[in-house]
Order: sequence, then structure tokens, then C-alpha cells
Amino acid sequence: MTHRIPQLLFALLIGPVIGSNALGQEQIPNQERAFFEEKVRPILVTHCYECHAEASKEIGGKLLLDSRAGILKGGESGPAVVPGDPEKSLLLDALHYESFEMPPDKPLSESEIHVISQWIQRGAWDPRTKEVKTGPKESWTPEELWSFYPRKLTDPPSVEQKDWPLGPIDQFVLHQMEQAGAQPTADAELPALLRRLYYDLIGLPPSVKEIESFVQAATKDRQLAMQAVVDELLSRPQFGEHWGRHWLDVARYGESNGNDGLSRNATFPHAWRYRDYVIDAINRDVPYDRFLTEQIAGDLLPAATAQERNRLLVATGFLAIGSKPASAMNKDFPMDIVDDQINTVSTAVMGLSVACARCHDHKHDPIPTRDYYALAGIFKSSETLYGAAGNEKLTAPPTELHILQSELPDAGAKLEQMKASLDLPAEYFDQTQQLNPAVNVPLDQLPEGWKEVGSSKFSQAEFAQLRESYLEGSAADLTADYTVSFWFKNEMDNNARPITTYLFTRGELGNKEIPGDHLGIGGTHDPKRTGRLFVFNGNKKKASLGGSTIISPGTWNHVVMVRQGDRIRVYLNGVQKPEIDGKLESTFGNESRFSFGGRSEGFAPLTGNLAHFSLFSQSLSDTDVVSLHDASGRPKGVTQLGLAMGVREATKPADCKVHINGTSAKLGAEVPRGALTACWKAVQGEASSPIVPDLTIPDAGSGRLELAHWLTDPRQPQTWRVMVNRVWLKLMGEGLVATPDDFGVYGARPTHPELLDWLAQDFIDRGGSIKGLIRSIVLSRTYQLSSDYDSIIADRDPENRLLTRHRKRRLSAEQLRDSILLASGALNLEPAAGSSIQDIDALINKPPHEASTLHQPSNHRSIYLCYMRNAPPAQLAAFDLPDGLKVTGKRNQTVLPAQSLFLLNSPFVIEQAENLASKVTADPKATTEEKVTFAFRQTLQRDPNESELQQAVTLIDRLESENSSASDSHQVHPWAVLCQGLFAANEFRYVD
Repeated sequence: MTHRIPQLLFALLIGPVIGSNALGQEQIPNQERAFFEEKVRPILVTHCYECHAEASKEIGGKLLLDSRAGILKGGESGPAVVPGDPEKSLLLDALHYESFEMPPDKPLSESEIHVISQWIQRGAWDPRTKEVKTGPKESWTPEELWSFYPRKLTDPPSVEQKDWPLGPIDQFVLHQMEQAGAQPTADAELPALLRRLYYDLIGLPPSVKEIESFVQAATKDRQLAMQAVVDELLSRPQFGEHWGRHWLDVARYGESNGNDGLSRNATFPHAWRYRDYVIDAINRDVPYDRFLTEQIAGDLLPAATAQERNRLLVATGFLAIGSKPASAMNKDFPMDIVDDQINTVSTAVMGLSVACARCHDHKHDPIPTRDYYALAGIFKSSETLYGAAGNEKLTAPPTELHILQSELPDAGAKLEQMKASLDLPAEYFDQTQQLNPAVNVPLDQLPEGWKEVGSSKFSQAEFAQLRESYLEGSAADLTADYTVSFWFKNEMDNNARPITTYLFTRGELGNKEIPGDHLGIGGTHDPKRTGRLFVFNGNKKKASLGGSTIISPGTWNHVVMVRQGDRIRVYLNGVQKPEIDGKLESTFGNESRFSFGGRSEGFAPLTGNLAHFSLFSQSLSDTDVVSLHDASGRPKGVTQLGLAMGVREATKPADCKVHINGTSAKLGAEVPRGALTACWKAVQGEASSPIVPDLTIPDAGSGRLELAHWLTDPRQPQTWRVMVNRVWLKLMGEGLVATPDDFGVYGARPTHPELLDWLAQDFIDRGGSIKGLIRSIVLSRTYQLSSDYDSIIADRDPENRLLTRHRKRRLSAEQLRDSILLASGALNLEPAAGSSIQDIDALINKPPHEASTLHQPSNHRSIYLCYMRNAPPAQLAAFDLPDGLKVTGKRNQTVLPAQSLFLLNSPFVIEQAENLASKVTADPKATTEEKVTFAFRQTLQRDPNESELQQAVTLIDRLESENSSASDSHQVHPWAVLCQGLFAANEFRYVD
């Protein structure tokens, strides 16, 4: 049932909205500057400057594209760009070959045109006041390069109000206030403080009972009560879910590719494992240096258990989950992947947009192109595993994925056991006979009625020895549902030919259309299948299924293939979970003939051995298959627990050449793999003692592990400052550096540089404990200040740069949804398993708008919703959810009509209001006043005041009266209206 909130109640509860600043006269936002430098400028330089720059021999159409003024002025036909309106921009018409044809020799790729369209749509931000020379700036001031200098460690300063500070943080803050002649506001009231603390630490509000208990304890000893609550909240699993979401913003997390420039959006069905890794790591308080190292080079770290090994592989998803441009007509696709990794690591860890140096020396930071390609060599020497990319090669060529296993990679003992002679016990034969085989032969000799094709040998020790040969046979009255079991040993290298070998076929012999079930081992034809089992159903249907375990040549392996209707299951070496399990249309008809050791027409025969062949006119169960292998006494296979995105070492690590203008069309000098160097030299001068350690990379490795150690070295100026600032931002509403992703020349300067450096050093001294850092900040008096303040404080500190009070903040999209669910009683606090798209590897926008159907209803916390790029969860989209395309350390805080409309019209909000109304009215003996009080306590964690109580009672009475005379179609749930109004209230949506 739908209902509307009466306008009077909505106005009373919503109150005045907080206005947002106009963008018209603002300095160019840092993210837009980075977008232009990384994406747009390279296209203009490469394709347009030859004819449309001041240095051009002849300026085409009097149009200059090498400056902001030139683009806005346009040429003979008018302005080239209308910011915010791609359809009215002549430049885009020309690129589409509509009104003009630019470039004249060959049109840009669709992905490049998409970048220009995006740029215009975003406002055509352009930092080029005038075109400057491409060489690096020759000198900088210490203030410009403040973040490159070592930390200045100073003792907490003395203050006049010695009884005010609760610790060193407060001394730094109060000292700066006193220097400016300012005073802090009063301490926050205890209920408001606890609500703030709960939202900041676990993303959920406290209950009324928790508030009452805290007030009682804090009245006796405020700081002791705070310590107890903080420690308890830090230990809750909800802490990792809330703070894990903060890091996922930084990691540009998404479960689909997003628009690749060709309007394709491929799912990433395994990205959720990285989400779970982050939550777990935050909850376990993995030291920050280790946390970063695992994500950059987890595959290169030692692991004592298979569980730890799997966790480390999943961690490297940090480098693989980024949005990828289309590979179609894009020779630079591999370098685009590298560029995303460089940009993510440098921005997330160091607060530097190094990716700007791909095409030219950095325009405003001391980062030359040479340093960019030193880093590029590291990531180019790594293989990025993102999966099938929706099985759309125009978006991205398919890759393998990390295989998560139940055992650590074997050091060789199991491999040697599998190479040992096949000597099966009597129990194996007894178990086989109990399953009633239609055919059961050991293959120590050629079975009666079978035929050899090619040369083969038989013996009791080696069974059937085939050398590019195979066998043919038949089984009388073989049913459509059947099972085949056998042992094989392949002696051919897996990369020796397109298909390593076919092992078994049920189908018409000699038919070139090869209808039937064909079980084989992949070769070089498809890298995803090399060395792995697959099943193919012939040239007419051309469908196949593949496994993931690489089969080592020279080993004896037990295979069982089960056909049941259109379902195929293939088991390998007794592992209960099938190696292959899926639908594959049957094409063999009534055929009961089969070939063994080669395909039905003789293609790709086996070089190796076959033994103990059994054929069953039934579909064996999982239990039957496992019991059959268990009876053999042979080594069991490794159970595969799933797949994960990530990175691994390339086969041949190598240094990278400079790409002139950022493309592979023209290459320059080769640059040894390494890290940033010029930025340190700019501040170090001729000093002999380096600010940061040298980065030495072995020839045989990519250098990712060395880079991770280099980034997390305690001497690093940026790494520790950046993370401290990120945590401060989430707790205080604004960072000590207001641009958390930009510590470069164009970034903001720290408001409290001594405090920032002290916190960074304290963070290091505490072993990189994120929980310890958070604890120290929230236990400071600075954090515990009220958000209310008087006019004197406002005059002295209008922008709160002195931290004279706490900042009132709106709930994030996730906090708002979770709070609504919690209030209605519907929130499920158990971690959700997997993702709604974990079994979907496809394009989610073909046909258009299909993506919306992939979001499944869920009452779990919002972090477990499906975060598809360009198709966000509808329950979160209106409230500044990051797009997952770039590092986002600081979310936007907009106030838009769409947000109020969501709270008025969203089916989700209406449903939860009705759920809450059901709880409110559950007690038939409760009075209207008691029900109103219960609704307030569920939503706002307090009792209504007298005025609120009377207004709510009046509203309920009026609505119930109107319902009594209204038709069924116009009736509303009076209590649901009140509950929805409370959800929409400013007090519900904001934290003091």
C-alpha cells in the first residue's frame, strides 16, 4: 500500500535544507584537473595539435585546441565546446564525422570519443590558462612541495588552558586556537556524542538503552565511559564493514567494468571476494604497511596455510578491479591497465596523481615522464587477472583468475605420488562392480571387440600405451544418461599444440561434424583452457565447458564424466566438487559407440597411457564418484574453493620504454624499473643521505614487492600522512589536508602540519594499527566537542579550520539505508554471502536497462549490495555514492531535490515505514502517545518533546478520521506516514 506524507508534517520534520556552494567561480576541482591531464590532453595532443595549435603551420578553421580560451572561443563555425552539453558541442560533431571530419585522416576510436564526451558532460574543466612548454618546472618553493619533505617531529606544545587537553592531539589543536585568539565550543552532550561515535565507528546508531547506559556511566567518569564504548565498538564485526567501505571508496571498488567507451558494461562476478578481504583485514587490524603490501604484492608473500594463501591472492584484486577501456581498436589497452594501476597506487597511497606523467612531464608536480615509465615497468611485468569480462572481447580480452584451493601448492611430494606406477587395490575393482558397469576393462590388453587406430602397446605395468593413437569401442544399450570412468597419463606438454589431447568421445565415429560428447585437455588454442579439462559438443552446436585445474604431464589422473540430461559433470581425482559442472546440449543421439584416447574422427590423439575404463548406463552420484576414487588409494586432488581477481608475475619481467605522447605508436628510451626519484631530488638537493630508500628490483621479478616495501618504509613522507589524513577526515568531517587524494602542488595545505606529522609518526610507532589511530582521535577532546557554537566562535573561525567545534554531517548513502532497516527491525547483521552477480559473467546492459534486474532484494548491510558501475543500487544512488571509476577519498555532500523525492517516493522507504508501523502498532493496549514515543525512540533514539508529541497525535487522529471516510484505493496507513516522516527528518539524516 502506498501513502503520502502530509506537507505540514514533512515541513516540520525536514526543516530547512543545508545549501550547497555554487560551482560557477570555483577553482578547478582536483579530480577534474586529473581527468583532463590523464584522459583528455593526451588525445588533443596526439590527434589535434598538428592542425589546431599556435605552433601549427596552418591553423585549420581558425580553431585553436591547445588552450582553454581557444576551445571556448572556437573557430569560424563558433565555440567548439559547450560545457555540460555534448550534443551542442561542435567538437563532438566533428569527431563523429557529422558536421565536420576531425581528424581528417582517420576518426578517433569510440573509446577516445567517449572520453571527450565525458569531459564535456562533466563541465569541460580545462586547467590550461595558456599553453606551457612540455618540460618540467625547474624550481618549486618548500611550501609547494611540503608533502615531499620528511616529517618534522615536534613535541606537543604547551597551552594556557592546561586543564582542557585530554592528550597530545588536543595540545596541538588548542595551541593553534590560542595563537589565533579563538576558543573551543563546549563539549558535546552525551547522547549526541554516543550517536556520533556509533555512526563513526560502526556506521549504525545506538539503541536508546545503549544511550541511557552510556549517560549513566559517563556522568560518573566521562573519559572512562568513552574508553569502554570505543573498545567495545572497535571489536564488533560491524566496524570492519563500516570502515571497509571507506577503503573500498579509495580502491575504486566496483562489480562491473562500467561503460568501456563502446557502451558495454561487463560484470566482475568475483570482485566481491576483495570486498570481503577488506572487511576481514580491517576487523583483524592488519597493520597498515602489511595491508598495503598484501594488496600490491600478496601473491609474492609467504603463506603457512592454504587459507592465508587464498587471502593474499584475493588481496591483489586491488590492482585488478579497476574500470577498463575498450580493447577494440585500442593498441594501448595493456598500458591503459597499467595506467589505472599506477594512478590507483600513487593516489591511494601517496596522494599524488602520477598518471598525469604518462604523456609528458607532470605539469605541476616534480614527476617526469621517466619516473612514470619506471613504475610502468613494474606493473607491465605483472599479469592482471580480471576474468572473462562478460565474454566480450571488444571490452577486454579474457584472462585467467586466481584459483583458490584447499591446500597449499605442493612442493613435489604429491606430484611424485601421482607419477608413480598405477597399481590399484582389489577394493577399487570391488567398488566399480558394485556400481554395475556396462563396460569394465583394465586395458592391460586390447578388449574384445575394440579396435586400435594407430600403434599402441598393452601391458600389466603400463596398461594401454598410446603414441598418437587411440581406441574405438561400443557398448550395447547405452542409455542417454551415462557415466564414464578411467585413468590416464598424458606425456605431451600442454603448450605443444592447439589441443593437447582428446581423451574420450561418445559419438558417431568418423563424422567430420563430430556430434557427441568430447572430453579433452586444452592446449594453446585458448589460454584459459591450456592444460585443463574441457567438454565440447561438436561443430554444429559449438558449445563447451572448461575446468580450472592444470594437469601436469606424466601424472596418473582419475576422471569421471557424468551425463544427466543436458547437464555435464566432470570429476578429477576424487574431489567432491566437480571440475566441470554445467549445461551442455547432448548431440550424440542414440549413438553408443565411443573413441578412447582421441576424438571420434581421430583429431588430437593421446601420447600417453590409459587404464581401467568403466562405462555405466546411469548417472553416478557425487558420493559414488568420490567412493570410487577413495577405493583406489591414490592421491586425492586439491579442492578448488573459487576464483578471484588479482595479479601475478609475468612470465618474462622487463623494463618499459617511454611511450611518446602516451601511446605505443612511437617508443622512446627504455627506463629501468623503479619508483619516483625526481620529487625527492627536488627537495633533497645535493644532500648525501636519501630521504627515502633506493628501490632495487631483481631482474627476475616484477618489482611489486619491492615497491610495496618502498611505499611503506617509515621514512616515506606521504604514505603515512595520507592515511592519517584519511582517517581524520572520516572522523572529523574534513581532513587536516582538505584534498585527501592530492598532496601535490595543487592540493590543499595542512591546517595543522605539526599535528599531521605527529599523528603520522604515532601511527608508525603504534605498528600501523588503524584501530589504534582511530581510538586516539575519538578519545581526544577535539573529537568530543559539540557541533553547536556561538557567534564569537563563528567570527574567529568561520570555516572551522581551527577545529573550534565538530562538524555536523549527513549520513552516507549506506548509513542512511542501514539506519532505516535497523529502525524498521528488518536489518540482517549477518555478513552476506557472495554477490547477486557471482554466477553472471555477461554484459549487464545488453539489452539496455537490464542491469537493474540484477540487483536482488537484500536486508543485509549496504556494503553487501551489488556495486555495479553505471548501475548502482537504487537505494543508494541518490546520496552521492562514488562511481567506482577513480580513487575517492572524499565523497561529495550534495543536497538535491532527488534526495527528498527518494525519501518521499522510494518503494524501499515506504516498505520500511510500513514495517516500522507494524512494530509501532503491535501492542493493542498501547496508547497513541506511547506508540508515538516508540516510533521516535526507534528512529531518533530519543523521546519526543511535548510539541512533537502533540503534533504527531494530531496527525494520526486526522489520518485515521480521513481513512474512515475514504475508499479503499485512497486509504493510507496513518502510522506508516508518521514513520516515513521520521525517516525523512533532518535529525534522522544528520549526525551532530
